[in-house]
Amino acid sequence: MRNLIAAEKRKLLPHKATWLLVWVYPIVITVALIIGLLSKLWGAPAPADDPVTAAAWIADTAFVWHIPSMALFRYLIGAYFAVVFAGEYGWNTWKLVVPHAARWKLLTAKYLVATGFLYLAWFLAALATVLVTLVRAGLLPEPVPTDVTAFGILSGHFQILSLGIIPVVLTALYASLAAILTRSTLASCIITIVAVTMDDLFGKIVQALSALGMTWLAVPYRVLPGYHLENVANWAQKGAAFQLKLMDGTVIVYPQAFSFAVLAAWILGLGLITFVSFRRQDIN
Repeated sequence: MRNLIAAEKRKLLPHKATWLLVWVYPIVITVALIIGLLSKLWGAPAPADDPVTAAAWIADTAFVWHIPSMALFRYLIGAYFAVVFAGEYGWNTWKLVVPHAARWKLLTAKYLVATGFLYLAWFLAALATVLVTLVRAGLLPEPVPTDVTAFGILSGHFQILSLGIIPVVLTALYASLAAILTRSTLASCIITIVAVTMDDLFGKIVQALSALGMTWLAVPYRVLPGYHLENVANWAQKGAAFQLKLMDGTVIVYPQAFSFAVLAAWILGLGLITFVSFRRQDIN
């Protein structure tokens, strides 16, 4: 397994998709932060802002970890996994590696390396954000709150980071399953975009169409991941369930544990279908 992971690293590290869809995060964010700092230094002096709390300061430095939960960036994450998995069919390289390793190990190595690269990129972007913010505090009248600690920064970042883990896993599974079933990077990207869009917008569609009496759409909405992603995030951020109110007075609301169970079922189900489909696939 270690050899497969190492081989996957060597394959993906120099790939253009890794630079365009992964390393772009720390590069663009760091450049943007430095430009913002320089513009503040060279611009006209501005009045000092009101002091911020430690929680607000930490939240500002942790904005990077919201990326995995945002639909726009989930499209980019899905595109990367589509390239990682479907690219093997376009390059016609599956037949070179499949005879030499168990298929589940090949897929697992891809998931681990691609996900590892993404989280490494986000970690570097978050680290750059913290460092540049500290530099700003030394050069500008933007002092760091006295009760900000290293542990507070780590725990605050991890709290937001944890909210994006399930969306990343779901997006990876959407893209990888589509890639294996279609053997096409473009098709798997399109399917992933549709799936992520459904996660993000289906609730609004259900709510709008309920005014026309189409309340039956609430049935698939209760089963699909979209509501449950929103519900888990709402519990974590506000300590309460997310409620979707339909025009006929119906309220869709579930406890946190139920949403975790539904999402776990989706992850296990999609993962199982992906591995079984690839295992039975004729690679030639």
